[in-house]
Amino acid sequence: MEKPNFGAEHVFRPATHADRVDALRVLVNALPGRRPVDMELMLAAFELALEGCSRWALAQATREILQGSLGHGFMPSPPELRREIDRIMAPHLAARRREAEAERLYRWPEDDKPCALPAPVGDPGAVARWRAKRDSEKADAAVKAASPPVDPALFGDREARKKRTSADAVSGFLSRQHRRHFHSSEADQESDP
Repeated sequence: MEKPNFGAEHVFRPATHADRVDALRVLVNALPGRRPVDMELMLAAFELALEGCSRWALAQATREILQGSLGHGFMPSPPELRREIDRIMAPHLAARRREAEAERLYRWPEDDKPCALPAPVGDPGAVARWRAKRDSEKADAAVKAASPPVDPALFGDREARKKRTSADAVSGFLSRQHRRHFHSSEADQESDP
């Protein structure tokens, strides 16, 4: 038998009062436990404990409790039932948080900008300026999408490096190596008694 593939909207759909009552009816009738003196008080405690839980998680928790997930065969207390629901929902909530964080991290600032207005009508000069601006924005977006992100602090001297000749690069490398070896030989001399 094939398991249905539930989407996030199904997993996070809030449980109604009728869903909560049905789950409690199943648990109370299926599992032994203390019979409360005040049934209204017991229902109010469970309503409070199940506040904000999803319909799917409540049904799944009821199923797993009946299959022995609590380690005992008695009617769960309100906090036990809520802990079981929270345990079941933990991976789904973590996935939702990861998706939101990925959306936040990989969102371009341009995504929040309003879309371009439609082309002006009537004035050929305005239409030409609009098209030129739109084409330059498209070209800029294509270049940005194709290039890796550049950290300006890491490559602050990028333009100066572009103008260097190979001889400048070699002499800079040699001077850095000389400074490195000079400092390391001084440190060796200081550490020797």
